[in-house]
Amino acid sequence: MEDRRASNVIDVEEIRELSAAQRENLLRRSWMTNDGLWFYQAFVNNGSDAANGWNTAVVREFGRLEMRRLLRTLGFTKVTSPAQYYRVFQLAVGLYVGDLFEYEDAFDGTTHQIHVKRCFAFTGVSKAGVAQVYHCGPFERVLGWFEALRLPVKISPEVGLCQMAQCGDCRYTLSVEFDPEPADGEA
Repeated sequence: MEDRRASNVIDVEEIRELSAAQRENLLRRSWMTNDGLWFYQAFVNNGSDAANGWNTAVVREFGRLEMRRLLRTLGFTKVTSPAQYYRVFQLAVGLYVGDLFEYEDAFDGTTHQIHVKRCFAFTGVSKAGVAQVYHCGPFERVLGWFEALRLPVKISPEVGLCQMAQCGDCRYTLSVEFDPEPADGEA
């Protein structure tokens, strides 16, 4: 009888190094899988209210911490202009979410409109059969980013049950408040 594993034997010299992008993608997907498995176990063992409450708290705090790390890495502690905000937001999405999230956005300096086309969280909770009772984790994470950025934001609609599950579409409008530029001689 032929060993089926023999066809999968690869000489060690044929195993190539992973590119930085491949490593980043594997780590990001592994983290998201861990997050989804954690939520599902919390849901199964404690119900939707407890799982959503814990997830909301954890994801928002995690977002705050990851944004603080990004800001430190970039060499500053506070975003002070619309251009800085938008660039940091783009960097954060690219780094922390990557291709797990597909969206279109428009930013006019104080209003950031985001239309989510594909969401990894919605995909996961749909597969698990709990999408209708899932509280949106990705935008709780974004609210954590705003805490770290020290930027007041009004978000409409308020973050709550998954919009894709409830309405078939996910759109948020973030009204971002920036401190006015100090007048000459003020600091």
